[in-house]
Amino acid sequence: MAYSFRTRAILLTVVASLIWGTSFPGVKWGLSYVGNDVVFLWLRFAVASVVTLSIVLPLRKLQLSVFRNPYIWLIGGLNSAAFVTQYIGLNYTSASKTALLVDINVVAVAIISYFVFRERIGSKQAFGITTGLAGIAMLTADGGLSFDSSELIGDIMVYSCGWLWAFFIVLNKKMLSKFNAVQLSSSAIVTSAIWLLIPLAYLGYVGADFTVETPGWLAVVYLGVMCTSVAILFWAMGLEGVSATSSATIMLIEIVTALAISISLLDETLRPLAAFGAALVFAAIYLVASGEGRKEVASIAHV
Repeated sequence: MAYSFRTRAILLTVVASLIWGTSFPGVKWGLSYVGNDVVFLWLRFAVASVVTLSIVLPLRKLQLSVFRNPYIWLIGGLNSAAFVTQYIGLNYTSASKTALLVDINVVAVAIISYFVFRERIGSKQAFGITTGLAGIAMLTADGGLSFDSSELIGDIMVYSCGWLWAFFIVLNKKMLSKFNAVQLSSSAIVTSAIWLLIPLAYLGYVGADFTVETPGWLAVVYLGVMCTSVAILFWAMGLEGVSATSSATIMLIEIVTALAISISLLDETLRPLAAFGAALVFAAIYLVASGEGRKEVASIAHV
């Protein structure tokens, strides 16, 4: 029983990760058809909120009392802050590099989980964390000691949003003791949309361009429905059966999707040093994942 539950959780996380992998190039493509990146982001979550609430409320899968918990709002705040950072960073760096730098949050999750859940970091995991950090350094340098300063700013921003999502993942895992996956995923989407009204109001005050071309709307709908409503639900359901560190590790599968789409459709490339850095990141994924091993099976019974 535990094995099948864990297998289901892993498969749900894999599916969510594959869908999320399309979001990096999807956002990069969609941003060229909108007047402002934060407006584009809010529209994505507005669509996701409408779709999600229209399903869960009639089915009585979500009670409004969930929103009385302050941690639910913290989850939404972390998510919206991470997305704003990612969207702005994508203006300065590539979609493929963004996928890699964001998803190194597996390292951050391992560190945070140690303090929150007292998950011991073994020698193999520690080595994986070190390897991942080395990979980030090479990936950011992207071919030499001399690099474009604006791209470096983008790299730093998307790496920072990876840490924000690390706290988001760990907090979601902790809140699964109080709420189920549907409640968590739905409330995360809605609270994120509400938090995003703050920067949206500021943009309206300063007269930002709210224009969205037709291709931009297509991107908004796809990202809102598939990469937000569906993917977050699948991921939250998967998180019920795996640890936070394992979830973050499995999510690295989205790198494969993002790289494949970015290289084939957006004509992006990874230069030699960056490619080696990417290889180190994949090595870090393996080391951190294999370092957890069998401890996780025992923990499933307590979820």
